[in-house]
Amino acid sequence: MAINGGINNMVKKLSNILYMQHNYCGQSCSVVKCWQWNIKRFIMFQTNKTIQDKYAVLILNRPISQNPDFVKSFWNNASVRMAVDGGTARWDTFLNQLPEDVQKTMKLPDFVTGDFDSLTEDVLNKYKKKGTKTIRTPDQNNTDFTKALMELNKHCQQENLQLDHVIAVCQNSGRLDHILANIQTLHLVKVDNLLNPNTTVYILSDDSISWLLSPGDHVISVPEETRQHRRAWCSLVPIGTPCESVTTSGLKWNLDNQELKFGELVSTSNTFDGSEFVKIKCSHVILWSMRVPHLISE
Repeated sequence: MAINGGINNMVKKLSNILYMQHNYCGQSCSVVKCWQWNIKRFIMFQTNKTIQDKYAVLILNRPISQNPDFVKSFWNNASVRMAVDGGTARWDTFLNQLPEDVQKTMKLPDFVTGDFDSLTEDVLNKYKKKGTKTIRTPDQNNTDFTKALMELNKHCQQENLQLDHVIAVCQNSGRLDHILANIQTLHLVKVDNLLNPNTTVYILSDDSISWLLSPGDHVISVPEETRQHRRAWCSLVPIGTPCESVTTSGLKWNLDNQELKFGELVSTSNTFDGSEFVKIKCSHVILWSMRVPHLISE
């Protein structure tokens, strides 16, 4: 698939966009350009039944490596379920590995989208016959991931559905161009208004989760199991353009008004100091990632 436009130009454009996001952790920031993040609202919802965020799950074309018990709950509780091109076969493989009685409890994908160059007609027809809506998206100027978000947005507008989160299940391994294309899609969400401004897109890969931090102040709630884990890690990576100034607290190796830039300093393999929150102030867009141990079985 072609990557739509240059990441560098898109990031620069995104860096100039000021927008406000609400209720990502049950609270609204009172200051413009301030975001609060709490992934427990959708990643660990099975331990907190009182929180009912609305989210969509997208299965991309990589093996599903997460704990089956987590995936079952995560999938069935989603407001919208989508399989993206070859991700449909990945979902079918995961489903067939479950006990037959459990398979019957699993909800069907609401949509299968893509240009279908990575999906056999047999698997496609299987879900068609079961009632899943299939949408062919042949445009080669965008990836199947990007096009799936466009179709999701159409659905939300038609159904008057406001999603809090969209989580793409994939892997940050395999082809490097696919990994970069997934990050490009995160940028396009805001640059091209692919979704409602109050909906955030996350990438879920093995036992890690990643999303973009826009210029401004961020308060990230770190689950206890994450910050106390013996192999906990997190990272702050500038994508496409340097981040001229980053200041943090709550990390083992904090940044103090420092620049993040490829060829110089990039904060990979960082970790936590045990604090409940990580606070980040950044001048430009950065990619935040962290480990969530319970997502896979150790």
